[in-house]
Formats: sequence, structure tokens, C-alpha cells
Amino acid sequence: MKRLTFKYLSIICLTVMAVSCTYEFKADIPSDTDIVIIDGQILAGSSSSISIALASRLDGKENTESGGITASGYIESEDGSRIQGVPENPYSSWDDFSSSHSSSLYTPSNTAKLNFDTSEISQDKKYRLHIDAGDRGSFDSDWITVYPAPVIDSVSCFKYDGSIAYGQYSGRYVDFRVTAHSDYSPYFSITYDEAWEYTALQNCYLTYNHDTDQIVEEHWFENPYYRCWKKGSTRTMAVSAASHSENKIVNAYLLSIDHTDDRVSVLYRLTVNVGSASKEYQEYWTNLEEISYVDGDLFTPIPSNMEGNIHRTTGTGPVLGYVGASKVATKVYWFRERSFYRMSDVRNNLLKQFTYFNPNYDDPNYPGDEAIYYCPPATDWYFAYSMGNIPLRKAINAKGEIIYGTYVWARRECTDCQYFGGTIDFPSDWPDRDDPNLTK
Repeated sequence: MKRLTFKYLSIICLTVMAVSCTYEFKADIPSDTDIVIIDGQILAGSSSSISIALASRLDGKENTESGGITASGYIESEDGSRIQGVPENPYSSWDDFSSSHSSSLYTPSNTAKLNFDTSEISQDKKYRLHIDAGDRGSFDSDWITVYPAPVIDSVSCFKYDGSIAYGQYSGRYVDFRVTAHSDYSPYFSITYDEAWEYTALQNCYLTYNHDTDQIVEEHWFENPYYRCWKKGSTRTMAVSAASHSENKIVNAYLLSIDHTDDRVSVLYRLTVNVGSASKEYQEYWTNLEEISYVDGDLFTPIPSNMEGNIHRTTGTGPVLGYVGASKVATKVYWFRERSFYRMSDVRNNLLKQFTYFNPNYDDPNYPGDEAIYYCPPATDWYFAYSMGNIPLRKAINAKGEIIYGTYVWARRECTDCQYFGGTIDFPSDWPDRDDPNLTK
């Protein structure tokens, strides 16, 4: 066993966040094997998600036995009944782990996710989680008490319109925060889910029939790949009000979204679930989140057991994780202030990559203000289509006049929102983006 110092170990725990002071912590973790990490919260009266992550070995060497991770599992009641988990492919198109976390000692290499229907879980019984991760082994949690639900007072959005400080523009963004109180515990478990509607870079109202080599101007037609729906990862955090005079958290931070993020481009839904938690649950995630190491620092190490309440029953190797259970209060917040959104530089650059430079931009018969697009003559339409392009709209010259018979073409990806990881299949309960009855 190799004694190692952890810096922000929570990076490996799939965006689990906590609130506390900063300490130095040293733990005995083997450096020559992968770590299995299991976390989540059993939400009584709702649906629950449990993540099973595989983190790479500490010594940086490739583990030839390491590969993907698959998992199955169930939540068992003390009366013997079981709720089977349903596997889900993790949504990873935007992920905290893809950002600059090069300083982390462990980095996730794969994740499995199980969803459970826990709407009928009773507060009068205890439950435990069982996970079978194939050749990674099997795991059980301790028997877990279901805590009563707190009360969500509000979910709030704070907009920051940007400022200039020390010559630097801070940008525009929104913060989402939650206020809640409990008559039972000063410790809160918070999970939130994100879903949003966004669009492709360009819309088109034309169709090309490659059999007849004709462009059909269907003005009523809306590109079916223009609007997409996307679901984000479930995020978990632990927040304590133990130092306060009452069991209440006020404007506890959830997340920030920049004004160039497509989450706020059309319609965004934030679903917040708040449950009560035990002191042990809070301390576990607090230690993981706030552990840091600074050379020469005199902070006293915390002699904590970082195994949590998840234990290996078969196989070998370390496992980290803590799973709690609580009845939950739920609140949904809708954000749809489209004037707040500005297309990101990333999407602008992609727009340019998806379009062809017009070789005839000096020709007065071609649109001078459409130079980044491809305007092929009719004799080249089939070739343009076969090269992955589609017609967008009629061409317009620099004077704003329509050039009849000439059309602006672009790459198919430019008009297909699925390129950004979403789906054109909206859930049945997703509202119209202009629904006046949406409430925060």
C-alpha cells in the first residue's frame, strides 16, 4: 500500500459537491489498481440514479486488464422485496471531467448508470443497494434509514450581466440556487437534473430531390433536425446547516451557466430534489470535496475512513462511495430568456467549418454577403448533395435582392442539431417553448 496525498478527490466522484473547510487528508489507497466509485441518493417518492464509475490507477501505468464497466443491481427492502435497476448510457457530451482537471490523481475512465423507480419506497423500512459490476466485483451498501423530506422554499436564478474589472470582461452568466429548511436534520442531500431545448446552427426551408435534381421551395416546411432536446447528467451535492441557528440552507449554490451555453438558448428545465441526510453522509462528501494538499501547510490530517457505506462482497480492489436515502421535496425551474443567449465562439467556428467558401464571391450575380457559403450552379447540385451539402435558402446579393435560381448551400451538420449530442425525439411532457403557463 502506498501512502498518497489527495487533492480535490471529489473530482473522481462524478460532480459530488459539499460545503466545509479545507483540510489535508492522507489515505492508504493502492496505486496499482483501478478504483470503483459508487454514489447517488435513493429518493423515496421519486426516481433514483446510482452511478458506478471506474477511476484509473494512481501510478499512471496502463492497466491491461482495465476496460469498460457495466453494472446491474437492485435496491432491497428489509422485507426482501427488490427494485431492479435499469441501465442507462451516461450523457457525456458536456462533462466536468472534460475540463481542466489534470491535477487530479484519479481520472474517470468509464461510468455506468442505473435508474430505479423508488416512488413506492416506504419511510418505515430500511433499504440497501446491491451492485454487480461483472468482473469488477459485487458491492453492497449498509442498511439505510429513509429520512423525512425537508421543504424547498425556493429555487432562484441570479443573472449577472457582466462587468469589467482590472481590464478583464467577466462575462454574462446565471447562477441557480436553492433555499430549503427541515424539521428533522441540519444536513441536506441535493440532486438536480437538467434538460433543455436547443437548435441547429442554421434552419432550412428547402428540400433537394436527388432523383429529379430539383430544389423544392416548401415555405411551410421546417427542417425536422432543427430543434433538439438534450438531457444532462444527474448531479449530487451535500450541504450542511449545522452551524446555523436553524435547519435551513439559504441560496445554496447549484450551478452556473454562461450566456454562450446552448442550455439557455431556447428553453431550459432544472429539476431540483432536496432530501434530508445523516451526519455521516455529510461528513463523507465534505471530506472528499474539500481535501487539499499544500506543500508546507500545517493543517492537521483528518483520520477518516474514506470507504463510506459501500462494501465489496466479491473480487478485490478498493471501492469508494456513500449512498443515502430520503423522501424528497421537488421543485422545477424553467429558464427561457432568449435575449440572454449569445452564440458561442465554438458554435460560430463550427458554422464556418460546415460551410464552403464561395469561389464566385466577386461575381455580381452571386451574393457578396454570403461569401462563407457555397452557392453552386444548378449543374453542380447533385455533386454538392453527394458531398454532404443541402440547400438552405435563396441567395441574396449585397443589395438585398433575391437571386432567383441560385441557392445557398451548407453542410448537413450545419442544419442538424443532433450533431451537438441531442435528439429530435422530445419527451411527451416537454412543453411548447412559447407556453405562457410555464412557472418558475
